Amino acid sequence: MQENKTVTSELVTMLRYPLIVSVVVHHCFFWVSGWHYNQLSEQSIGSNVVSELILSSRILISSVVPIFFLISGYFFFVHLKDWDTKVWKRKMKRRVWTLLIPYILWNTFFFLHQISPEIPRIIHGNFWEIINSWVNNHGGWLGMYWNGRIISQETVDIWGLPTQTNVPILLPFYFIRNLMVVTLFTPLLHFLLRARNKSVTTCAAVTIGLLLFLHLSKTSFILSGFSAEAFFFFGLGAFLSLNGFELSEAFYAKRKVIAFVYLSLFFIELFFGFQSSNIGKILHPLYAVFEAMTVVNCASWLVKKSPANKRLSALKNALTRWQHTSFMIYALHFFLIVSVRSFFNKVIGATTGYNGISAMGLSTHYPYLVLIIFLTKIVIIVSICMIVSILLERFFPRFNKILCGR
Repeated sequence: MQENKTVTSELVTMLRYPLIVSVVVHHCFFWVSGWHYNQLSEQSIGSNVVSELILSSRILISSVVPIFFLISGYFFFVHLKDWDTKVWKRKMKRRVWTLLIPYILWNTFFFLHQISPEIPRIIHGNFWEIINSWVNNHGGWLGMYWNGRIISQETVDIWGLPTQTNVPILLPFYFIRNLMVVTLFTPLLHFLLRARNKSVTTCAAVTIGLLLFLHLSKTSFILSGFSAEAFFFFGLGAFLSLNGFELSEAFYAKRKVIAFVYLSLFFIELFFGFQSSNIGKILHPLYAVFEAMTVVNCASWLVKKSPANKRLSALKNALTRWQHTSFMIYALHFFLIVSVRSFFNKVIGATTGYNGISAMGLSTHYPYLVLIIFLTKIVIIVSICMIVSILLERFFPRFNKILCGR
């Protein structure tokens, strides 16, 4: 049992850095590239190859956030012997420092970053009028911290309820927002999911089944911050922890079956163009479940096999080495995306004559250049974030600790 606990701890530490880099890749697909899948496909053989590679990368990393919810739910209750109001309050106080304070600080930094181009107008104009205009366009002074950015237009879910994806102005922090909401319901989750007489109860099984159904059906909630995805994956992690399952072993026995289903769903998603098709949208929640389990199984396998294999040990050490920079990459990368995109657009315009990476001619005549630029941007953004993290840790360790919620 102690060995399994060690494996779980090591696999979570090892996953943190590659998962955060995957978040950067996912956001660069939309916010850096300047083009979409349909612009590349059906233009040339090279364009088709590049489009499939980029689409594959997007599908492969699409369950990053669910995995973080799973890990968060697991460690919220891990090794918990007693549960009462005092325990819950102590955990909530801890999350004020690890979640709420970084959430407020980084959204405030992003607000200042967004209005910085308006500084000349602010200095020579009506200060509060310009500031209030920006703020009101992003949900108001409180709203911009919670749901001030709309990233998908209003539709309806399977129940006919309106759904619209709203996130805070610093888009990646919707994960922390949703996580804070879920943690408020941990007393209820503990009551419903806990083991009794060291066995899984019918109540726990029904609760997980219900949360899974809400996730697979993509049920929406009217209030921003409430997410079926967040409640299911956090709840699944809590279920495993409260019922004595080690995360490293929870899915490992069925790893071959899980991997087969995962790969099958991956190629189906790829064939139908991921979430650009109705079939892709319907299958994606199920795909996310199997991908999350497969990632955990692969990490568990690597940790278990690495002591006896030098190459695997080197890979594990490489993935673990920079995990302390993960939060800074997560928080800072979105500040850099537009700037890096603008820089590359200027370079492309000067060297190829095309008006940035979004130009149709560029993706037709230089498809592999598009791929190289896509990857280069990711490397640049991640590298800058890592350098900032290392410098802050070296010269301002206390400030860095507050920023990263440690």
